[in-house]
Amino acid sequence: MPYLYTSSKEMKSANGPEYLHRKRLTFGENFVCAGGLWMSGYEDVKKNLVEPQARTFRLAPSQLDKEHLPQKDDGSLTFLLAISQKGAGGDGRWEAYRSAFEDYVSETEETLLRMNGDETTQKLFDKLQEEYKQSDKKTEGVFFQDNDTGLQDFLLRYLHYVLFGLDPLDDAIMEELNHLHYDRLSAAYYLNIGNLLQCVKFKDWEERFERVTKIYEESPALSKFEEGQEKYNNLLRKDLAELCTAMMAMAGMVGPKTLCNIVMGVSPMPNFEGTAVGDIDVTQKWDELDLSNRDEVKRYIHECGRLRNPVSNTHTVATEDIAVRIGEKNVTFPKGTIIFIPMLLAGTDTNAEVGGKPFHFDHNRENLVDHSMIFHSFGKETNGRVCPGKAVAENMIIEILRLLGKIRRKTTAE
Repeated sequence: MPYLYTSSKEMKSANGPEYLHRKRLTFGENFVCAGGLWMSGYEDVKKNLVEPQARTFRLAPSQLDKEHLPQKDDGSLTFLLAISQKGAGGDGRWEAYRSAFEDYVSETEETLLRMNGDETTQKLFDKLQEEYKQSDKKTEGVFFQDNDTGLQDFLLRYLHYVLFGLDPLDDAIMEELNHLHYDRLSAAYYLNIGNLLQCVKFKDWEERFERVTKIYEESPALSKFEEGQEKYNNLLRKDLAELCTAMMAMAGMVGPKTLCNIVMGVSPMPNFEGTAVGDIDVTQKWDELDLSNRDEVKRYIHECGRLRNPVSNTHTVATEDIAVRIGEKNVTFPKGTIIFIPMLLAGTDTNAEVGGKPFHFDHNRENLVDHSMIFHSFGKETNGRVCPGKAVAENMIIEILRLLGKIRRKTTAE
């Protein structure tokens, strides 16, 4: 049986694109790292993104703290990222809770209307543009790095308005959300390191989480939720609110920000060994886009994400013994082995069906969006685990790039 040793250092390193690229160069498409089997071949990643996934307590390589994850009064978990799907050992809970989240938060008619723009979203975009105009445009500057203004403040207000219908101009509510998600690193609460951080730094975490969960529970979106429906596995409103708190902490407030940082040049392209990817300045590509062409801007986002995926990897769990080739050997891994799914490595696989040279930047390459993996799917093909906020995030970032791109060009011209 293979020895799946890991360490906290390796688990942290396995989130890094350069580290994973080096592993593939050294061992080939399949390798062992961070306590699991990594299958980075394009076809394997595609397969694992479109077939049902079994899950355990991991967020990428990081270990989740089961005791901190949202659960019902009977102790059963509601956290979508740690529940297996039907067809992979699941009992239907994932499908029930995902449906509740979609039906009341991410895919409602109200969410779609707000996403497509109204007076309130226009005010938020106006505020963002004015703050960008007044900024020094530097990636290390206040606009990009400060929690209380600029990009991060916009993301907090916009996402909570579009998804939950919360008043983004209610500073008291926004401040409460800001304190938890930004100032107190809400995502860390759900990781194994959470207990330590709570003891030494964030002693008011429990109180803060309760207040924010109450905000979600009383939001216009969740106030419409009818409790005890069998199709939602008899969820209570407070259960859905706790699930929303966790999803916003670990995905909603992390993913869009990460992708914004990538496409706006705050997070540089990775220095993949043996390539010139690290020399790519995406802001030069941004400045060359036809900003009136939303499809072109969308392709730009997906090409940036192909080279530096906002979520470099995810996982499934083997539901039976699995034999793979590692180096020159055939190795069999037992049922229960964690199988990591590195979307980042698949995007630069020479077998990827996107045309062109894998380590070059080309936002006009064939099948780019149709085969994109940056939202935990294979384009439109999905096992259901596609990012529930994909449409909201994609539409928002397209608009950010269009509006701020115009300001960049005007500033340069002056």
